[in-house]
Amino acid sequence: MPRFIHNVADLIRRVLFLARPYGRAKLGFVFSLSLAQALFQVIGITSIFPFLAIAADPDRIRRSHFGTRFLNLFPPMEDRQLLLVAGIIAIVGLFASNAVNLLAEFARTRYSENFGHWLRVRLLRRMASQPYTYFLQRNSGDLLKKILSDVASYTNGVLLPLLDTVARAVTAALVLATLFLVQPVIAVSAAIGLGGFYVLIFRLLTRKRREVDENLRISVSGVFREAQQMLGGIKPVKVHHAEEHFLKRFSRHSAVIAQTNARMPIFSNSARYLVEPLAFGGLVVAVLLLAAKGRDFSDILPNLGVMALAGYRLLPSLQLLYSQLTQISSVRHALDEVYDEFAAAESDRSVLPGTSRDGLIPVTPFHWNDGISLREVSFRYPGASRLALDGLSLNIPKNSSVGVIGPTGSGKSTLVDLLLGLYQPTAGEILIDDRLLTPELVRSWQASIGYVPQDIFLIDDTIARNVAFGLPDDEIDFARLREACAMAQILDFIEADLPVGFDTYVGERGVRLSGGQRQRIGLARALYHRPSLLILDEATSALD
Repeated sequence: MPRFIHNVADLIRRVLFLARPYGRAKLGFVFSLSLAQALFQVIGITSIFPFLAIAADPDRIRRSHFGTRFLNLFPPMEDRQLLLVAGIIAIVGLFASNAVNLLAEFARTRYSENFGHWLRVRLLRRMASQPYTYFLQRNSGDLLKKILSDVASYTNGVLLPLLDTVARAVTAALVLATLFLVQPVIAVSAAIGLGGFYVLIFRLLTRKRREVDENLRISVSGVFREAQQMLGGIKPVKVHHAEEHFLKRFSRHSAVIAQTNARMPIFSNSARYLVEPLAFGGLVVAVLLLAAKGRDFSDILPNLGVMALAGYRLLPSLQLLYSQLTQISSVRHALDEVYDEFAAAESDRSVLPGTSRDGLIPVTPFHWNDGISLREVSFRYPGASRLALDGLSLNIPKNSSVGVIGPTGSGKSTLVDLLLGLYQPTAGEILIDDRLLTPELVRSWQASIGYVPQDIFLIDDTIARNVAFGLPDDEIDFARLREACAMAQILDFIEADLPVGFDTYVGERGVRLSGGQRQRIGLARALYHRPSLLILDEATSALD
């Protein structure tokens, strides 16, 4: 049990860690509605007691202490009128209970969905603010899974059930308290019997459930990774007839997900089918015991009605509590994945300069006059045994052209990445106008660079948005756009050969364009921002 309490405390701590920046007031409002929901559930249950008592024996209710206090709330009336008033009160109480119940469920769902949207955006912004080395050490499919799958699994499978669990737990406690006032022995027996039964089933299935959950976690990552690799490299996949290879690997993970999800209802619903007949049997035994003690039916009926309605409210709450705890346990890994991402940012005090802990801060280009100097620069990739660059010294005057040649693996692209500020040297230093290129200066320095990589990345959008990369439509300067495309010698093709010109969609990664056309758009992109430094990494390899 201490381990269970520790796990619950850790779960709540992680949930609050993620939810706190979204706003405590919003979470407090949801909890307040959950408490109101529990209170109105009890009101709905107790509201039928006067009606049943009057229907069973009007004279008995008039003589009782409770009945006297109840009747003093109304003017004198006959039994039929009193029964009608009590019936109306019961109906209104049940309607009010259900209305608050609906409102609370809507509030919890809306909070969960809005929080999920906020968390997805925050997580992607957090990733975007990471240094380049962060992405070298991670699979992009796993990052996509965190954003698209883990956040949804967390909000729908942990946060929402946890909020609902609080409401159900309070409801169950208040219903049991109400039942205790009517029949203390039965209430205590129900609490111990039903509660103990659910705890026993939950503990018995814990080990198997953890095994299933781990298989599900691995397989969900696998389907994202295999699908992305196959679709992202569809050209070589088709050329080399490798479709079946990737399909088999994808199918293997997908089959595990299907088998696991098919077994989930067994864990969440198995207790329900055992508890319902046991609970009804307990109600029958309670009635028989009351009758055996010589209690009149008119005395048993009101108690029976309250117990029946309490059971009607209590059993679903207990079943939902159990199934939600099972669901939380099953997708706990999603919470851990998202939490670990933000906890790492919280513990890492060396946040990438030019960023906040939640994203990027706009910068202005760095102005320089003289040149770039590399002094004894060495660099080793994380985990590598040998240096990619070893003691390189180089001076690049401003307004000069410098070509770097060498065999494959000699460090040309590494040098480019160092000049771009994507890496920090392992040893040595890079200076811009005798000013050290520190992490604090990197983003401003990058804003002054035009870069054309070996592999041009184009988004599935228009030519205009690909050239003015990262700018909203109202900030695109079409005069500058035409100027950059003319310099890249692709303006005539865009305006003469394409029916909609700059509004032409290029397809994913520019698949509707030739290799040379993609490179020219990449070159136009680099020139559009009028950089003070142009870096070309084999940028004309596909051009005539």
